[in-house]
This record gives sequence, structure tokens and C-alpha cells, in this order.
Amino acid sequence: MTKALSKPTALPQKSAAPAARSYAPADSYQFVNVNAFTPNNDGWTSFGNVITHSRSGNVFTLTAAENAVSCQLSFLSPTCFRVRFNPAPGFDYSVETSVAVVNRALGPVNLNVVRDDDQAIVVDTGKMRVEIQLQPYRVLVYRGNQLINADQPGKNLVYIPGQQVVANFKVYPNGARYCGFGEKAGAQVLKNEFTMTFFNYDNFIYSSGPVPSNNEGGPLNPSEALYCSVPLVLENNPSPQGDYAGQAYSYGIFFDNPAQSYFNIGASDYSDMRGKYYFGALYGDMDYYFMAGDDTAAVIQQYTALTGRPTMPPKYVFGYHQGCYGYYDRPTLEGVARAYRDARIPIDGLHIDVDFQNNYRTFTSSEVKFPNAPQMMAGLHQLGFKCSTNITPLLTDNTLDENGKETPYTQREALLSMNGLIYNTRANEGPNPNLYEGQVSYGTNAGTNPYPYPPLLQDSGGMPLGAPGNYPDFGRAEVRKVWGEQYSHLIQTVDMDMIWQDMTCPAIAKSGDSPYQTFPLSMETNNGTTYVPNAMMHNAYVLLLLQATWEGINVLRPDRRNFIIARGGYAGMQRYAGLWTGDSASSWDFLRINIPEVLNLGLSGIPISGCDIGGFANGSGSTTPTEIVGTPFHGARVQGGVTDYELLTRWMQAGSFLPWYRNHYDGYTKQFQEPYAYGEPVPTHCRTYVELRYRMLQLYYDAMYQATQTGLPIARALFLNDAQDPRVYDYLNDQFFIGRDFLVAPVITPGTGNPPVATRSVYLPAGSQWYAFKDNKAPLDAPVNGGTLIQNWVADLGEVPIYVRAGAILPFRELEQYVGELDTNPLTLNIYPGPDSTYTLYQDDGVTTEAELEKAYRCTEVSHQGIPSGQKIRVKRVYDRYTPNERFYYIALVGTRAPSSVTLGNANLPNVGDPNSLSGSQQNAYYWNESIQVTFIKLFDTQPDVTVTAMYQ
Repeated sequence: MTKALSKPTALPQKSAAPAARSYAPADSYQFVNVNAFTPNNDGWTSFGNVITHSRSGNVFTLTAAENAVSCQLSFLSPTCFRVRFNPAPGFDYSVETSVAVVNRALGPVNLNVVRDDDQAIVVDTGKMRVEIQLQPYRVLVYRGNQLINADQPGKNLVYIPGQQVVANFKVYPNGARYCGFGEKAGAQVLKNEFTMTFFNYDNFIYSSGPVPSNNEGGPLNPSEALYCSVPLVLENNPSPQGDYAGQAYSYGIFFDNPAQSYFNIGASDYSDMRGKYYFGALYGDMDYYFMAGDDTAAVIQQYTALTGRPTMPPKYVFGYHQGCYGYYDRPTLEGVARAYRDARIPIDGLHIDVDFQNNYRTFTSSEVKFPNAPQMMAGLHQLGFKCSTNITPLLTDNTLDENGKETPYTQREALLSMNGLIYNTRANEGPNPNLYEGQVSYGTNAGTNPYPYPPLLQDSGGMPLGAPGNYPDFGRAEVRKVWGEQYSHLIQTVDMDMIWQDMTCPAIAKSGDSPYQTFPLSMETNNGTTYVPNAMMHNAYVLLLLQATWEGINVLRPDRRNFIIARGGYAGMQRYAGLWTGDSASSWDFLRINIPEVLNLGLSGIPISGCDIGGFANGSGSTTPTEIVGTPFHGARVQGGVTDYELLTRWMQAGSFLPWYRNHYDGYTKQFQEPYAYGEPVPTHCRTYVELRYRMLQLYYDAMYQATQTGLPIARALFLNDAQDPRVYDYLNDQFFIGRDFLVAPVITPGTGNPPVATRSVYLPAGSQWYAFKDNKAPLDAPVNGGTLIQNWVADLGEVPIYVRAGAILPFRELEQYVGELDTNPLTLNIYPGPDSTYTLYQDDGVTTEAELEKAYRCTEVSHQGIPSGQKIRVKRVYDRYTPNERFYYIALVGTRAPSSVTLGNANLPNVGDPNSLSGSQQNAYYWNESIQVTFIKLFDTQPDVTVTAMYQ
């Protein structure tokens, strides 16, 4: 770690520093482990008996008999209500400070108060019945006459008088399954019997954060604090029993508190938690939203209506990406670009770390390492690459540039001159006239990067990399605006395509003042209304950072879609960014958690997420130790540290089906991780699944459009699509859907033999039949009945089990080496035999903001229907303000005999007999491929509503 390179800047006017307010003493703010947050122990006070209550519109206010505290329950829709409680006597509930919630008008509310006396208030919304017991306080929720949620009797809404700590206990019914929770470690989707904390933490390889003394850190432990906090629980009960007996139900609880918070789902880590769960926080309000639904999808729709939904990203986001900390100069970066194109492994994204900057000056580019960056970017664009660079919230106060000269750092000066940086004012200690200075560590350069970073010096271990600096006060709207303006060089001059938002916690090197590797928790920051200790809004800092970046780059480049990939977030981050899950290591355990982590993020409203494919850091799956070969700082290179070839292949396969697909590694400690750099068969196996990803990109794009409309994720846990089958809950952790009908079961454990072969089981949900995916390269096998567990599915290193639901409609395109390579790339609508179904196809230009701002897009409803001795397919534009470049498209009727006729309306289509003739046909036509038993139909896209009928003798 480097020493501070300059003193914190003193303000010219001390009055600009935030004034002190009455909070707890500065030394009382700390991180508290899950087993030390103990509302199930004695010493907590229940809200207890209600002495008075009142109603104003849809809001009910209850005042407790003790301590002059009150709480509010308000209805936001027929299926959603909100509970607010602050243990301060006389608290003013008219003040709203949430950064997560953007919409509380979730539906028309017409309350029927069926009881209102000193014992209870009972409210019927038409969709649910809420009983508020008053002697003592307790909330119960019914769907009709079926109980679906209840506070724990006696001890439910609890606090400690004189403190800010709050918690709420709920009953944990038999058969309930709990998921969501945003970014959490662990190899399980369901988090029953786990206890979790929400505190954005720079948790390198998930092993550097604090855990209880009887616990182990690592990727398998959900109790760890990670980079992103979404305090949302989803309860699904597929077979309710006892007091809850009845139909299957779902609900969600979003606990909107950006301080360190907790969910304990029946984990008896410090006390007996059988039959109950709780959520709570160290500071701030008990502010939760209850959302009832017949299924999980209905709950997600409400949660994303509450916290916002994303807009359509650029289409290239769903391509393959490569990043490396160690692409430290232009020749290295351009060499990687050329190598990918030479290897014919499709790729869109190249991601350049802080190496791109002028001596760690955020928003800048290095003329020494990346000379003429705009020209470089133009060349990469010609090759089809889209690039990002790493932007942290640090603004270094090192006065030296990369040449060792004192030169202006205009972007920092812009924030400094408007008093937009955070001061070192601590709770109850009076205003501090100095800026807060934090230190960021970027690891160590052991000599493979030859460039200087003045005034950093080499030591016996190399050159410690990092910088000291200051941080913007993002709670202030005017600061967010000025921050956004600082992207002008990158966006308008360099023409950077997307932003990689890193170190967002913010991540700060551990010290006596920063024991939790972030801002001191007692330091005051702006929450949008006033100044509060960082402990009270810690998790919101990144959301405000993302908002500032998103709004800024959209002002700078309003006509083109922008994108942010972030390491960290809070509830609502989906409005601004996608998420990658932080610094993983090369290990099979990190591959195991990849799927559950991404699925739970999708259930938590974040549709675009993924991990660092192959592992960012070295781990147990690295083949050999890292060595430095050659003379340090004079041509030295890394040797070793390479991810095992089987692990890399399986990770590339699994990642190819997840929304964010980026191979990313630490080039200072690993020799390589690009698939082309391995020997065969790695490039071939990886290329196969990257190519499949590109050919099925439309499926991801359509699922993303659905996410913008309903909040449903792209990668879906089995119960999202097949809630009627309770057995799916036994097979959630290593198989999932893309969209509705495409089921993948990646291999996530090592195989045996040489070459390695793996064996796994695959469960096919009941209620449908399933076809093994042949990719139109072989005839379909016979369908497999749903409810079947296929055991001992043998997968060699090039295989992934994939199944398609009978009746599915899957849109594919021709292979491109990058999105936009082909001027025209016609669709093929693959229609599988089975029940009638409908699919919504979404099309826009994939690049500009016209779809969002001008509504320039097309939605097409594709449906198929079985008829006697035939099949009818309808393609109908249901919204049509965009015309694709492609003049025609194909329909592929998979698993068919030779048709006796194919008609479009009343016109017979000619059978042209072979694929080349069909490709060259200038009229609507078809042919049947006998070898794979697929009927291909070519249709020119001239009519908004067409019906094709295929008849079979």
C-alpha cells in the first residue's frame, strides 16, 4: 500500500462543511456480524398494546401505550401495503428519504374496513384481507380465508428504547421456501435456515470480510457481506400446511433501509429460531413493503413497479466480453482484439481497467500507455469491439501526472470548486474543515507492467499500486450533475461505449479509520435531505453514484444507448446498471455459486448480472503458482496462475447462458485466461457455446424486453415458469431457464478421466413434454415426459444438457462474430411440436434511444396451433413503428414429416427442394430437410399479419 501522497485539501470557507447534528457518539458506529445482531434475545421491547389509532385516507397510524412511539400502515394497491416504524418518540413520517423507491402508486385502492375497534382493524382490499391486531400489535394477511403471512405472536415489531435498532419477526410456516436477497453467496437458491447481512463490502474472493468467529468465509457462505445489498425476501409455499393450508401462494417483503440490515430465515445461530424469521437494521426505520401474489412473477412485477425497471440496453450487452486488469497499454489491448478475431471466437466487449487512466486520475486517459485513444477506439470499433473503462468514485489528490509533473486535474477541480466532495465531519464532533481522504489499493505490480506511477516506488515485492483521494457527496443532486459532466472526455472525445463502475462500496484500503474497508461509519454524508452518519445510508452510496453516472452519460450522448456494468448496488439499481458479482477466484466452488447467485439477483429485480468467468483471482482451480519471468519492469512477464482448462471450459459454457457474459481476470497474477490462448480442445469447446450464444441472442433480447415491462428476469429459476410442479424446488441450484422454454443444466463439477467426462442429473418439470436440444443438426428424439429425473446424463467436455419445452417458439439468427457484423441477419422462428403457444418477438435498432424516446420498435406475436393433419402458424405485428433491415425471415417447423402442402393465406408455396434454393429464392417458398426432419419456410416481411398452414398426409 502506498502512503498518502498529499494532505487532505482544506476548504477556503469552513462554513461549507456540514454542521454537526445530534447522533450517537462517533465511536458507536460499527459493523455487526449476523450472530451479534440479536433481536431474539432479551432486552428488546415490543411495540405492544396500541393505545390510540387513526386513519387518514389509506394510512393507519397506531400509537403504542409505552414510550410514545407510533407506527404507520399504508395501502399502496389491493395487494401491497407498507409498514413504517421509527423508535424515536413523535417521529415525523411525512419525510421520505428512500433512494430505492420511485413509485408508490401501485394500483387503485378501495378499502373496505370491516372492523375498527380497540381490539383490531380489519381491512379488505378485494385481493387480500389485512388484520391489524391492537392488543398487542400484530399484523396478519389473508388471501380470502387463507392465512399467507403473520407476525410472530407477542414479539414481532421490536426495538431498544433510546437506540435506532429495529427488527420485525414473522412466522416461518411449514413448507415455505425463501429466496431473493439480491447478491448472496452459497450454492443454494433457497436460503432457508441461513442468516444474512446486507452491508456493501469490498469482499475480495468472498474471503476478506468479517464473519462470526465460528464461521468460515468463502463462496459457500451466504452470511457474508458482499458488494450489493437488496434486502428483499420472497416466500413461496407450494404446499401450505396447518394454519396456512390452501392453495400455493407467494409474497415478498422489501425492507427499505440502506443501513446495515439483516435477514435471519430460521437460523438458530445464537438462539432458538424454529418456526420464525426476522429482518431488521442497526440504524434507521423499520420500513417494509408487503407484496402478495398468486405466484412469484406477480410479486416481482410489484417490486419492480415500486423500485423501477430498466430500459433496453444496447444489444451488444448480451454478447461475449473479455476484461483483464493488466491490459496496461495499447499494443496489449489491440493484440487481444486481433487474437480473438483470428481465433474466430465471437466477441463484442473489451474492458480496460484503471490501467487506462493517467496515473489513476479518474475520467482521464493515458497518453503514455494509450496514445491517441480516440484513434485506438475508432480502430477497435471497426473490428466490431465495444469498450468500457473502469471508473471508481475516487478522485485522487495526488498532484503528479503520469510523467511526474504537477498538472491540473480538471475533473477533480470541477467537484472541488463547487464544494462537492465529502468532508471529514464525524457524528457529534462538530464540523471538520478538511476533506475526507481515503486510500485505494490496486494490488501490486511485480514488474510485468513497465510504466511508472509517480511517486510510487518499487520495494522488494514490486510496486504497490494505488492512490489516495477524495469522494463526491452523491446525496446532493448538484454534485451528481457535475459528476456526470466529467465523463465528457471518455464519452464524447474517446467514444467509450460503456462504463465499468468499480470500487463502489466505496472500497477503501483497510486502516484504523476504515476497518470495514469503506468510509468511516461515523462520517457524515448527505442522504438527499440532510447529513447523517454514513452508517445510516452506507448501502445507498453506490445507487446514488450509479444514478449520477447514468444521468450524466445520457446527457452527454443522448442519441445512443449507454450501459453501466457495476460492482455493487442497492435496491433499484436495475434502473441504471447491470451487476457483476465481484472478485471471484478460480475454483469449482465459485462456479457452483454462479447460477444461484444470478438467479436470486434476477428474482430481486436485476435482470442483467453475471460473474467473472474463469475467476478474477487465483484460486484452488489455478494450475500452477504465479512466477515472474525476466527482469522486472524491463520485459518481465507472468508465468503460471492459469485457470485449469476443464474449469475454464465448464465456466465458459455455464456463463454462455447467463445474462452478463464476461471472462475477466487479474493479468498481474495470471499468465492468460482468454480461451484462444489455451491448447485444443479448449478453444473449440468454448467457441461452440459462444457461437450458440450469438445465434440465440434474440431470445435474450426478447426476455430483456419482458424485464422492462414486467420485471421478470432473463435467467429464471425453475419455479418462475413451472410453479405448478412442487418438485422443481429440489432442483433449483444447477439448472434454469432462459426465458420461458429453454432449459439448461450446465456441468459445474469436475469430471473424471482424460479427457474429463462429467455425469449429472437433469429434472424436467411436470406439466410439459421436453425435447433434447439438437440445434437443427439432427432429428429430434422422442419427447420426454415432464416430471422425469434423468439420472446419469453423461457430458463430455464439449457437452451441456439442454432441453426445450414441447410447443416452444425459439428465435435464432445466423452467426455473427459481433453484434452488427452483418448488415442483414434474418430470423429463424423455430417451432417445436407440442401444445399451442404464443411468443412475443421484440425488434428495434439495438443501438439508439429511438425505441425509448420515439417508441420506434416492433412487437410481433408469433403463435402456432395444431389443426387436423396439420399446423397453423400466425405472425402478427401487434405494435409496429420500426422496420428491420431484413426483408424476410424463416419459420422452422422442427420434428415434422414432409408436408403435403404449405400455404400462405390461400396461396400455395413452392417446394424449392434444398437449402441453397430456399436461400436464393426471391419469393415465399419452403423445403423439407429429410436428414434432420425440419420444414423450413421462407417468408418475405411485407404483411403485418400472415398465417401459414402446413399440411401432412
